[in-house]
Formats: sequence, C-alpha cells, structure tokens
Amino acid sequence: MPGNMPRGRFSEDVARYRGKGYAGHRLWLEPALWAIGSHRLGNWLHIDPPAFPLRLPLKAFSFVLRKFCEVFMEMAIDPQATIGGGLYIGHIGGVHINPGAVLGRNCDLAHRVTIGASAMGRGGIPVLGDEVYIGTGAALVGKIRIGSGAKIAANSLVISNVPAGATVMGVPARIIMQPAKAGAGQASVVAAADAPAAIETAEVPHA
Repeated sequence: MPGNMPRGRFSEDVARYRGKGYAGHRLWLEPALWAIGSHRLGNWLHIDPPAFPLRLPLKAFSFVLRKFCEVFMEMAIDPQATIGGGLYIGHIGGVHINPGAVLGRNCDLAHRVTIGASAMGRGGIPVLGDEVYIGTGAALVGKIRIGSGAKIAANSLVISNVPAGATVMGVPARIIMQPAKAGAGQASVVAAADAPAAIETAEVPHA
C-alpha cells in the first residue's frame, strides 16, 4: 500500500509537522524535515529502486543529499533503517540512527539522540514501537525493545527493554513511571524520589 512505502511515509511526516503548527515557508525550510526527506529517498532507493535509467542519477543525488545532512546538519539517518510514517525531529544536530534500527509510527526525537549498536559486545539494534518519545542526548543501544508510547528522558542510556507506556531515565535508564494497572486512576510511580523534574523532562514538547 502507498502509505507503507517511503513516499507515503514522507507524506505522513509532513502531515505531522503541519499538525505541530508548521506551515508555508517555515514547513519547507525546516532542516529536520529535509533530513527526514533525505532518509525517505534513500530508503526508497534501497528497498524499491526505480528502473535503471533513473536509478544512477537518483542514487547520486541521494548520496550527496545524505552527506550534506551528515556534514552540515549532523543528521546521520541511515537509509537502511526502518522508520514508520509521522516521524518528528524537533531540532537538527547529533541524531544518529543505525541501519538496522526499527522505529514505529509517529515517533518523536529530540537532538543528540543515538539509536544504534553497543560497543561493549552486546549484539543487536533497538526496535521501537509507535509514538515513542526520546529526549535530548539519550542513547538507545543493543538488542532492546521499546514499547509503544514509552518516553525516554533526556541524557538517558537505555540498554534494556522498556515496557509500553513507561517513562525511563538515568544511566543506565530505569523506570520512573509506568502505565496504571486495570482499575487504577493514574499512572503508578516507581522510585518516586527520582521522579520530580524527570517526568517533566520526558514530556513530549509541543512546537
């Protein structure tokens, strides 16, 4: 289906930015959106390349665009990474996504975020569900799964699985808030002494 292809996903990315108040020149001059578009083009060429006459010039253009994003924006989003539609990156700078990474739909990334392999011999790459928020300076490494709706607080190092809907923070990251159980009126807080300000830090910002 078109919505599952990189071109359809970019339409969802644009719609997400529009939903956050971006419009007109502000939308199309947003550098983070250009970096996302560069990834969508590279990903399309990787999984569903066009006929030979178009393939070479498009691959050359994609390579130059990707290198521009890496050098001038510090945005290294590998074209082999699998990223669902509706990706939102608040600011450019220091975003690195490994080629084996998997991100669900409508994820939010701040700047200085790393999603990749571990240098400590732990194989595998992170897999993220839908609507995951990752705060500034956070690093997700190794073979871990981040459940849908999870929030990663700024400057956290995530090296283990995170349940759906949970909020984590710290080095290494640990759960400070998790979804309410059936019948409970609000989320339960774990390690409450560590929770103040961290929860606020992990909230998804509005543009």
